[in-house]
Amino acid sequence: MSSSTLVAQIADPSWVLDPITTINGVHVALIISSDGIVVGASEGTTTGPADRAKRDMDDRAKRDTVDRISAAISSLHGAGRAAAVEALGAHEKTPISTITVQLDADPASQSAVSAGTLMVMPVGGETNAYLAAAFGPATPMGIIAQTMAKQAKNLGDQLMTVSSRNDGPAS
Repeated sequence: MSSSTLVAQIADPSWVLDPITTINGVHVALIISSDGIVVGASEGTTTGPADRAKRDMDDRAKRDTVDRISAAISSLHGAGRAAAVEALGAHEKTPISTITVQLDADPASQSAVSAGTLMVMPVGGETNAYLAAAFGPATPMGIIAQTMAKQAKNLGDQLMTVSSRNDGPAS
């Protein structure tokens, strides 16, 4: 499934992302295509009222950040697959179920959010899409994993249903 098809079929990604982002400690949740295109992103937090120019700049900065995260996740998935296939002697088509990257707190960081976890899961079916979430160290990984797996399956089921309806009758 192409990224433009994914974007068209997921007009409102909030039904997928909201159950993830409502978990305390989640910083961002994304739906991305396998080629690194952002299909859906959680709403970013704002720091209060700002003038139009600053708001536009903030929106561009957030979009740039989401685009960089998305491209990196796509690369991470490819590199993770290649490494796992080599290390485990698996077939190159063996699906990846989850990629997890954990960062320890950086004592030199001035950021309040320097530690946490990034979790990436494929969306169910043959959709070529991933669901990703970044969350803090106090957030229970099991709850995130369970919620992401449920939402990934639900999204995959919906995309495959819409896709099969739009493909027309089988020959």
